[in-house]
Amino acid sequence: MPKGLWNGCTTLHSVVVPPHRWWNFHRPVVACAVVATNPFVYSRPVEPEELIDRQEEAARVVALAEGGHHSRLSAPRRYGKTSLLGKVRADAEGIGMASVYVNFYGILSAEDAAQRIERGYRGLRGPLSNWVAGVLRTLRPKASIPGTGVSIEPTLDLATSQQLTALLDLPVRMFKRTGQRALVIYDEFQTVLQARPQLDGVMRSVIEQHAKEASYVFAGSHPGMMHTLFEDRERPFYGQARPVPLNPLPDDDLADYLSRRFSETGREVDEALGLLLDFAAGHPQRAMLIAHHLWEHTDPGETADEGTFAAAIEAVHEEVADQLASLWGAFDDSERRAIAAVAANPAGPLRKETLEPLGLPRATGRDALARLERAGHVVADGELVRFTDPLLGRWVANGRQGLI
Repeated sequence: MPKGLWNGCTTLHSVVVPPHRWWNFHRPVVACAVVATNPFVYSRPVEPEELIDRQEEAARVVALAEGGHHSRLSAPRRYGKTSLLGKVRADAEGIGMASVYVNFYGILSAEDAAQRIERGYRGLRGPLSNWVAGVLRTLRPKASIPGTGVSIEPTLDLATSQQLTALLDLPVRMFKRTGQRALVIYDEFQTVLQARPQLDGVMRSVIEQHAKEASYVFAGSHPGMMHTLFEDRERPFYGQARPVPLNPLPDDDLADYLSRRFSETGREVDEALGLLLDFAAGHPQRAMLIAHHLWEHTDPGETADEGTFAAAIEAVHEEVADQLASLWGAFDDSERRAIAAVAANPAGPLRKETLEPLGLPRATGRDALARLERAGHVVADGELVRFTDPLLGRWVANGRQGLI
């Protein structure tokens, strides 16, 4: 039975056992109907085989790693970055590279970073996992309890800079054991700038020595901070990784995926497909979110239409309204007005006729848009500015009251 399906069984009729049998009775005949579950996942990273049109990006990152080059992925949150990294990791392991995934989200200190790196290496898959677990124990400092002769192992909250360096240098020990290059993925890498002290200097000093031992992927969800890390000449990682952009999903690939998933689960999306593509604007997570609710509002054997789509969008709004309101509240006044300008006129948000009704001076609007772009909320291409999250744009354009 296909994954994601379950059997709903109902009694259809009874069969009479021939009378010459002494245990004559009526035996119910049970038929099991296959009932589909919603195939659209939007609240967590998807499995590598479920990625839509990211094969080229994944192949590029793996090819760079195999050739000894570092790469970087910068994309806003919910843009499929972590799902892509899962495929990169699986593909790298498929060609014999050991892979390590470390998520730095929320770190505040070197101690936090050390904990995350150790956790990443404990998640190593394959024959090296047990060996690395043993090596990690040797990196923990031991302290003696006076008068007892008993030693204890402190937690990594007490990690020193020397200990962090030893953790960062684990690919060297792995290479000595296997003779094979490792792939190390540092996700949410921009947070090394938020730690105290900032960690990019010490990390660069170790990583630059791993010419043959490891290749690195640096991924981040704050475009401005990732730009600072790798394109500011004053930062240690300047020019140290090749950028691999993550663009919006093409409509044709997205349409093929959505249509196929609807059909495979006994529904059709034809009449609502164009509306869904327009709303999603190539955003991976938002496309799956809308498709999930559209599927829920389409009865088995039926085709989604405009009415079904409108009901689905209402459900989407109920789910994201608080998120959008919270985000709106986090913007300052000039950013809110700049966002309203983009919603009103994406082809020219800084034009006089757009800004005047909003009471926003051009210079102030320009600075606000620059901040919004660095944070990943908008993307500018000349005068044209688009929202990274299409639902935010719809919500603002509708007076923060709904999506339609």
